[in-house]
Amino acid sequence: MSDLIVREVRGSDFAAARERADDWMGRPVGLVMHRLFFEQLGPHGVWLESDDEPVGFLLGLISVAEPDLAYVHFHIVDPARRGEGLGTRLYHEFGARAHAAGATRVRALAPLWNAPSIAFHERLGFAGDVRPDYVGPGEDRRVFERALPFENR
Repeated sequence: MSDLIVREVRGSDFAAARERADDWMGRPVGLVMHRLFFEQLGPHGVWLESDDEPVGFLLGLISVAEPDLAYVHFHIVDPARRGEGLGTRLYHEFGARAHAAGATRVRALAPLWNAPSIAFHERLGFAGDVRPDYVGPGEDRRVFERALPFENR
């Protein structure tokens, strides 16, 4: 991963991310990946690029309601680069930034049908429970949480 550039998400990244997200996810992401995250929440988000091309990014924030909580809204890695530890790198970078800003725990969601996402979060030390209708009627989610920093686990 020596060719990897790791930096904060910027508003100017939105177009490149939007251009790739549906293809990388294998389905439309819709407004889950809103411009707001790039323009207003960038300092905590993480952007990975190689040869001036994005290879992954994470959109996250520090909660205003619970300042000790960091929240991962969305993360994605180029399918051609999966298996290289980039997802873990995104989470560790985000966790370090959030911890430096005072967060002591991090939360993430996964739809129940997304077994790879559930397994990924469990490998990172997250524990979670199923919450019915968490993001709307019939939209159950596994709500994961774990302590920060990642290095202590």
